[in-house]
Amino acid sequence: MKSFKTLLLAGLILILAGSTIYALNCNVSFTSLLKVQDSGYCQVRDWVITNQTDFCNFWNQAYMLMDPPPPCPSIDFSTYGVIVTAMGRKTNSCYNTEIYCIEGSQGNYTVWVKDTYPKKGWFCPEMMVCPVHAVQAPKPTGTVTFRHTR
Repeated sequence: MKSFKTLLLAGLILILAGSTIYALNCNVSFTSLLKVQDSGYCQVRDWVITNQTDFCNFWNQAYMLMDPPPPCPSIDFSTYGVIVTAMGRKTNSCYNTEIYCIEGSQGNYTVWVKDTYPKKGWFCPEMMVCPVHAVQAPKPTGTVTFRHTR
């Protein structure tokens, strides 16, 4: 019979072998502008908005289910960009998306997004939802890469 320590170590090695461990360096500060689970923006998309007109068009579409929608905030796009992740149309209220970390190096950003999917046994009221999250961050000068985790 194997010792408890040996079995515990073997189990830990199996877990770590099947997992990816990231040491995140969330060195870019950001402010959440819009986080809506039931938005009017129902396309799957990750992107950066770089001007006020495009931002207000997105804002109004995201809030189109609210009457009246909240006014579109003014952003200084000479300094900031708006980073957006949209999960697309989903079938129940347990789906969600959230930007939780932005790593920056030499003007390039890696945006970490947590996507929530329903798990077996969850009670998830059936309804159409379109989760979206938009944050304001210093304007990237290079590439922006999105990394989705569950």
